[in-house]
Amino acid sequence: MEKQARAWWNQATQMVKEAKGQTDRFTAMLEQLAIRDTNISIPAIWALQQAGPIAIPVLLDGLQHTHTTVRRNCVDIIDHGGYGGDARCSEALLPLLRDRIPHIRRAVWHTLFCERCRDESKCEIGLSVELDQVALLIAIGVNDPNLKLRRQRVADLCQQMADPRVRPALEQILLAETDSEILAVTQRALKL
Repeated sequence: MEKQARAWWNQATQMVKEAKGQTDRFTAMLEQLAIRDTNISIPAIWALQQAGPIAIPVLLDGLQHTHTTVRRNCVDIIDHGGYGGDARCSEALLPLLRDRIPHIRRAVWHTLFCERCRDESKCEIGLSVELDQVALLIAIGVNDPNLKLRRQRVADLCQQMADPRVRPALEQILLAETDSEILAVTQRALKL
């Protein structure tokens, strides 16, 4: 497997060299993200990661792709490439917090708010305003239709008790939520 991974990495490196200055090549790589053959999709993923900021416009297009696998791979490439702090990426990722696919929503939350994954040095256009995680959790996260994601987002919100908006939001969750795990986490955070 290690030998295969090295071969894919080398193939990706070659793909990037051949694509420099030719955005249609990056667009072709984007379409390869949907192919189930790992000999095609993995080198395309790694090439888009290696390409750097030049690939961001193609990745942004991919976030709106009709194919779920393409959208998810673009989210992951933005994350693993360190571009979560690029204003263009953050702006394009926000609507995906409401994507119909739960694993895409989960990946977007991570990409937007994981400090470890962001590499500000790779971001050509930095964020002019820091994203308000608490506001997004209250407006979107704690109402996620997927129970597992909703549990994660409520737990995330409970970690933000220093913010004055959190207590009233958690009190509302106590009134409306029926899931026993969410109720228990909320009660612990509120010290009830």
